[in-house]
Amino acid sequence: MKMKLLLILTLLVSSQILFAKELVIISDLDETIRIANVENKFKAGLNILTGVKPYEGLRAIFKELKRKNPDAKFYYLSNSFPFIYSGRRWTKKNGFPEGTTFQRSLKDKSVNFKPGKLKEIAAAHPDASFLMFGDNVERDPQFYRDFLAETQIKEAQVFIRDARLIFTQETGMTYFQTEAQITDELMMSDETSSLVKNLAFHKLVPRFLIKNLKKRLIKQCKTTLMSCEEFATKRVSEVIERIKLDRETAL
Repeated sequence: MKMKLLLILTLLVSSQILFAKELVIISDLDETIRIANVENKFKAGLNILTGVKPYEGLRAIFKELKRKNPDAKFYYLSNSFPFIYSGRRWTKKNGFPEGTTFQRSLKDKSVNFKPGKLKEIAAAHPDASFLMFGDNVERDPQFYRDFLAETQIKEAQVFIRDARLIFTQETGMTYFQTEAQITDELMMSDETSSLVKNLAFHKLVPRFLIKNLKKRLIKQCKTTLMSCEEFATKRVSEVIERIKLDRETAL
């Protein structure tokens, strides 16, 4: 009887420890939760002047994560400078869960700003589970990949917005073109899932992402045609030389 009671108590304590595990959510700002068009620097600057809107899908997901995990810690990271815009004020104004915001200072011109902050966050939460969000316009996938390889974090999920629309697939990361693709994986409620899936297409995939894709494809096409022309020219020269050589041999 005592052994049974001891076993039950052990299971209860284990369950409490399991469910009490800390949750840390880390998110990039521009093009992950901010519809910023960072791929086009001129348009990105205009957007800052007119006001940058949020990706409503991730906002809904973050709000539910906070409701389900009231003690969850949110961290917002950005290579943008705080004098351009305040990430802290922007997240608060646009209804994202309160958290700690890190933005690069003018003195920090290195590419190690985000990696350094990721390590600081991991050191502050050694036993936490991590949810990490970013995009593939810049280097978020590489930063998260290196971060997980260099740390001892055992429980982590990485979600990357495919803002370049190139449909990348990578083991250990979930790439998504719209938030509707990740609501099941994040175990969102029917209410949040329905809200996300019913958003207008241009709110899930902003029009400028399509325009940027088209520009890149046109540029790639021109590059390819030049390469083909160079290849053809080289090949023609080789054929001519081969014919001349064969002709001289025959004489």
